[in-house]
Amino acid sequence: MMRSFFHIGLPALLLICAAALGAPSAHAQISGEAELGYTRYDAEVNGEKAVEGSSFYHRYSLMYQTAGDIYRGRVGNYNVALGYEWGSFDTDVKFTGAQAGVLADDSRSVRAGHLLYRGEVFLDPKELPLKLRAYSYDLNRVNLYHDYTALSGRNIIDSQLVSDLSDGTRITSGATLLLGVKSGLTNGYNAIFRHIPLVMIDYRDDIVNDKKSLTPTDTRMRRLAFVSLNKRDNWFHYRTTDYSDRINPDQSYEETQIQLGTVDQALTRRWIDLTNWLKISADGLFTKHDTNTSVNAFESYEVNLFAIASRRNWDARTFSSFSRLLDRGGITLERTIPVYGRGVIGSGIEWMGNLYSNEQRIREPDGNVVNNSNYSASLRADMLRRSPFTLAVIAKGETNNTYGSKLMSLEGGVETASTARFSRDYSVAGSYTVKYFDSLNDSGGGYLNQNLNGRVAYTASPTFRIDVTEDLSAASGKNPGNFSNSAITVNSGFNGGDALVSGSVSSFQRRNNDINEYIRSVTTVNTSWAPLPRMSIGFSVSEDILAQSGGDTDYLTTLRNTIDYSVSAFQARVRNSYNIRMLDGESLDYVESYGTVDYRPNRYLDGLLTYTYSVGDVDKHTTSEFIDLKERLGYSFYQRAGAGRKLMELYEEFTYNRTKNSSGVVNTARRLTLGTRYFPLRSLYIGGDARFSLLDPAGITEQLYTGVIGVNFRKFQANLEYSYGRRNDDDKQIEKRIAANVKKLF
Repeated sequence: MMRSFFHIGLPALLLICAAALGAPSAHAQISGEAELGYTRYDAEVNGEKAVEGSSFYHRYSLMYQTAGDIYRGRVGNYNVALGYEWGSFDTDVKFTGAQAGVLADDSRSVRAGHLLYRGEVFLDPKELPLKLRAYSYDLNRVNLYHDYTALSGRNIIDSQLVSDLSDGTRITSGATLLLGVKSGLTNGYNAIFRHIPLVMIDYRDDIVNDKKSLTPTDTRMRRLAFVSLNKRDNWFHYRTTDYSDRINPDQSYEETQIQLGTVDQALTRRWIDLTNWLKISADGLFTKHDTNTSVNAFESYEVNLFAIASRRNWDARTFSSFSRLLDRGGITLERTIPVYGRGVIGSGIEWMGNLYSNEQRIREPDGNVVNNSNYSASLRADMLRRSPFTLAVIAKGETNNTYGSKLMSLEGGVETASTARFSRDYSVAGSYTVKYFDSLNDSGGGYLNQNLNGRVAYTASPTFRIDVTEDLSAASGKNPGNFSNSAITVNSGFNGGDALVSGSVSSFQRRNNDINEYIRSVTTVNTSWAPLPRMSIGFSVSEDILAQSGGDTDYLTTLRNTIDYSVSAFQARVRNSYNIRMLDGESLDYVESYGTVDYRPNRYLDGLLTYTYSVGDVDKHTTSEFIDLKERLGYSFYQRAGAGRKLMELYEEFTYNRTKNSSGVVNTARRLTLGTRYFPLRSLYIGGDARFSLLDPAGITEQLYTGVIGVNFRKFQANLEYSYGRRNDDDKQIEKRIAANVKKLF
């Protein structure tokens, strides 16, 4: 009771203050809304009444709003709104005939209403070093869900019967006080105010209460933050969060955080300049998270030390963190120290490198101690930047220990690429990389990855370009099977894991990285052509050959084509791909294509065509087919004289959908819709449409007819709609729906 009084009384108090302090510039208005609706739905099966349903709903709201300045804006401003909204619905569904023994009658009725309010005051005195924003609001509106399903998804017509109403209370209240020196003071007291530390106090309270809904909610979250600037950029934070869920108490928790360091009141990191080339940022954070169940409770400490050094020829940065976590899994100590650097040597060499160290020590509840670690280092040098060919050298090393599984990884490589000094029409690039992995727990030897990549490109003209790429990779030894590395990966260019997602080209092209010895060659030819200023055509051919030790050679050929064209009245986009795969002596193929065409030459005519097509073998002995086509054409008539308002619009839409699953069952749906809408007056419209459907494999036909009449004014809308649907199958299903809606705004 006290809580409701507080939240209702706060906007009233703000309203009184606004009336007492408001300036003549304040303005006020009253707004409201009333809505009534009725829906009747009937269905017949084999000439007998099967479903009788109706919904009656109404919603009303009234709101008073005022806003203005306090003392002509020298103190601040306010914004206050106060109102009430109420809504209800009654839905009755009765099943008769054959449906009576399958589905039970349903009757739903919900009535709910609550205050709508918003109160906000912003105080920013020009002569005092403070800013205060206080607010409280609950503007949650009644929402009706017209999604009742009467025939378990076999409907021809959406019943639009009301299934539920969401209302409830969603109150957000809080205040933010910022006290300290600020610019713009004109009273000369800044010399005194500067001795007062900058302080921010922020409180927020969120209440969600909707027990009348079919999915009830009753939660509350309170957050308090106290932030103080102690000296220069050293900030102290105290934050607490209290979340309670009265319906699901296990979700409730309390969290407290204490933070000290160079993080300001907006949680933005600040940097301290120690010298003109070195700056640092540091902070420490303590978090205690308590829950009703010990599963999610934890306590953690975290210390961050960041530094950035910038010189003329080099710069370096580090983002080190140290943490301690106490949870149900035990005590975890973790230390992460990354160091990144880059620079130049002379006029022709650029280098970049990094050092990374991560150590984790876990003491489990049974006393067992686990030590995990990951160390890595890398260096790259780019040389001969002003020569016809550049040269880059790469070196990496990494060791990883995860729950006793140890892996050492080494990588080295060299890259070269041509520059404009070599040719403006031709470009050449190549690289060689070698990786070595050694599982220190296994005496079976190491695992060697080698990769050789070459690329040649030719620009014949500003509108045509062709490039050829060859990627050759090989592996020997035993795959370590440890993929926890962060710097050096095993079998780059392969897919992780072995899960397949049938029915997509990605699963058809999948190459898993858990293989041992192999030789792989990927040859790709790409061409791009721009025959017109705003048109581009691309074509590529890729041959992927994978030979595994002890297995058959896997061939994958992929052809891709892209077409893009765009002008003011016409846009087209097409993507095609054809895939052929030879796997274990069997030939699999997969075709995928999708595109869209949008044509709008003027305000009278608009057309749209979209399609998606895929067919083929997604896996051994598994085929699929999917076709989805949509075409729409519309034409509008406008008044020739005066403002040229719309008089009539005609539209036609055709959709085609065909699916074939792995069992060979084919389902096809064809639908043609013809419709019109006539505007005898600017705000009056009369419309209707007819939809004809053919559903295979049963050869079922459907007809759906809809008529509507309505008015649409700025403050008043009303419409009446009638729909009739018929399905010609064994059930001879007939559905009817009449719906009326009136809405008044003021």
